[in-house]
Amino acid sequence: MQQKFTGVLGLFNCQGGGWCPQSRRNKSASEFSRLVTCLASPKDIEWKAGKNPVPMEGINVFAVYMYKEKKLQLLKSTENIEVSLEPFTFELLTVSPIAVLPRNLVQFAAIGLVNMLNTGGAIQSLETDDDENLVRIGVRGSGEMKVFASEKPVACKINGAGVKFGYEDNMVSVQVPWPNSSRESVVEYLF
Repeated sequence: MQQKFTGVLGLFNCQGGGWCPQSRRNKSASEFSRLVTCLASPKDIEWKAGKNPVPMEGINVFAVYMYKEKKLQLLKSTENIEVSLEPFTFELLTVSPIAVLPRNLVQFAAIGLVNMLNTGGAIQSLETDDDENLVRIGVRGSGEMKVFASEKPVACKINGAGVKFGYEDNMVSVQVPWPNSSRESVVEYLF
């Protein structure tokens, strides 16, 4: 599924489960439940579909965030990630194109609110200010906001106020509070 700024791939292992018309419930047949391994790639996202296609010109690398594993991998569009799923489990992959800030060549990709199943769906706007080496993201919702950045930011702000942030394994994380209104929060990353 393609969204405004990211894509999402849902991977599910439903083997051995099904609807039982007699008991009118889902039942598990453990003899048919097996580990499933699959491959997923950024090219599995329909980037050109929908009302707002995501431009892919000049994009060579993608940040892929695994919701359950809470890990990030960088993949070229031609590369795959292998995921193994036990019966009745799932993994959600948020796929985000990596942009390069021209002034100091910082690589950057928005991931979203990682406490939400639709992580990237929280991102409402994304803009860069090349003169100030700044990335500005409009976010709807609250929770832990993560982005990929090849370098640690100098500062992070939410709605103009400086906030504490973490930087580990090339991921920047900030806590976005619940807004006082229906407006989106604006998260800024200064490099």
